[in-house]
Amino acid sequence: MLGQEDVTNEHILVAGPTARIGGGLRRMPVANALVVAALLGGCAPAGDADPAALPEPAFHHLHINAVDPATSLEWWKTAWPAGEVTEVAGFPAFAADGVYHLYTQVDEPAPGAFDVDRHHAVPQSAFWTTGPSTDGLAFFGRLTGLDPQGDRFRFLPVYTGPDDTEGVLHSGLAPYGDRLLTVAELETLAGTEPERGPNSQDFGYLVDPDGVLLEFNGNAETEDLFYGHLHFWHEAPLCAVNWYVEHLGARGTVRDPCDVERGPVSYPSFFPSGQLRQPIGSVQVANTGLVWYTRQCRDGRCGEADGPLVPSRGQVVDHLALIYPALDPVMAHLEAAGIPIVEGPYPFGETRAILIEDLDGLALELIEAG
Repeated sequence: MLGQEDVTNEHILVAGPTARIGGGLRRMPVANALVVAALLGGCAPAGDADPAALPEPAFHHLHINAVDPATSLEWWKTAWPAGEVTEVAGFPAFAADGVYHLYTQVDEPAPGAFDVDRHHAVPQSAFWTTGPSTDGLAFFGRLTGLDPQGDRFRFLPVYTGPDDTEGVLHSGLAPYGDRLLTVAELETLAGTEPERGPNSQDFGYLVDPDGVLLEFNGNAETEDLFYGHLHFWHEAPLCAVNWYVEHLGARGTVRDPCDVERGPVSYPSFFPSGQLRQPIGSVQVANTGLVWYTRQCRDGRCGEADGPLVPSRGQVVDHLALIYPALDPVMAHLEAAGIPIVEGPYPFGETRAILIEDLDGLALELIEAG
């Protein structure tokens, strides 16, 4: 059974054959990590989806609208030296670990960039962060060594509690490291010695030249995994899990009910008012974890920006792309489920793709492997 600390410290990042779980929870197989995510969501699993119903996808790329793609590509190449600048389907691209950032050049900055002063994207779509799962401390140390003044690599403040007005540059500098604690738990720990678990997985944030938010985390032995996870927002994260499992072939557990009560805020967080982290929903595709948290801009937390998520098309992060071994069964399933194909099929390099939208208007390009 999970104790209160385990339930609070749910910074779960599913990647590859193991789940990286912050806050002191041990590494475990993906199947167990998904069970933990279900418990954190506050409800029991209703049953596993049939894995044979759809071919399993892999994450292929983020498609970004940029005024100066060359500058963006150079930034990512510096941030992630193991990657390379290339071209995919006629688009300038950054490639690492078999996944990509593709760029479309636009005349003026696209909406939806992360605003470091307002602590959220403006406007806010379902996209939250990219997510290298790496050696977090080494990643932070290398970039601050390259840019001591923070002119090119600006790390966001991570606030350690409701009274912290300045923040720290990564969670390891917080009094209790990457342990995710509610306000009540922080009050209980006040005056005690700082405690960091032996499996601490430092995390922090920075913003690329276009306003794409990057979260780094992990305690890997090397900076070796470009994409461990992607983070999203949703009104009811467990309902997003259901949709991606049922309609896109992602691996996960369907929950019923999926719209459950939200938990309290916890820290550390890049939100000064703390982050709503319960419930959390996660699925696995072939090479990446997809993780949802509840929409943060509610109940006055973002002022005038409070409100529903907006569609992603035309924003900085225009769409997310998944790749399938075959597209025909996917299209047949979408038609049977009444999910409209917004565009396509259309050529994508030497193969083809379609475009749909998820429950929050996040555009999804589904590509057939060539």
